[in-house]
Amino acid sequence: MALFNEFTNMHFFSLPGLIAVILIIIPNLLFMRKAQETKPDDLETASLKVSRMEFWSRFMLNFVLPLMGYKTLDNYWMYAAIVILIIYFICWIRFAMGGCFYPDIYLNTFLGIPIPIDIFNVLYFTVVSIWLCNFLGLVLSIDYAICRLISATKAYQDLKTRVYY
Repeated sequence: MALFNEFTNMHFFSLPGLIAVILIIIPNLLFMRKAQETKPDDLETASLKVSRMEFWSRFMLNFVLPLMGYKTLDNYWMYAAIVILIIYFICWIRFAMGGCFYPDIYLNTFLGIPIPIDIFNVLYFTVVSIWLCNFLGLVLSIDYAICRLISATKAYQDLKTRVYY
């Protein structure tokens, strides 16, 4: 299986990995600053340990994907990543059109999917890691997905109990 033969085909740099990381960061850079203005100070998320694991796995993932290049798998993984990225962008556009109200990140569903921004974010990283045959990226993306979804679910539960007008 090509995914597990990574070290025999490794290169120092992956342009598709760099592009993938840059594309997923764009909406965060555009909208999160404005959203931080409406973020509740007492928002309950996962434990400090889970938050740290999430941060470090995301941080390392952003370096592993562009700096570890391998042969890519069939293009249907790339197309799946593009579709997920488009849906992710649609979720962010809906968020921006709604006024960048921070709780909307967690409370607005998309196609019946709760916390869609987080769901499509972690799906994207996982699919890109598979497409790029980056086993370390896949391990980090799964770790990031678990930690991110634990934190997002906790924030969703906290925000759902509050009343917003």
